[in-house]
Amino acid sequence: MLHPYKEFENTPLWAVINNGIDDLVENNDIEESTPRDYIVGYLCKLISELETENK
Repeated sequence: MLHPYKEFENTPLWAVINNGIDDLVENNDIEESTPRDYIVGYLCKLISELETENK
């Protein structure tokens, strides 16, 4: 699926967030109503922006 967060795919940050969401879904802590790529990508974008601001 195409999404605006391609730059973050295949990064360690993407993998960590994706695995964390997997755990939350498996434990029934959250339910996803948005495609996973958009959830992970958006969180990667927020963290990346925060890291940029703090430099």
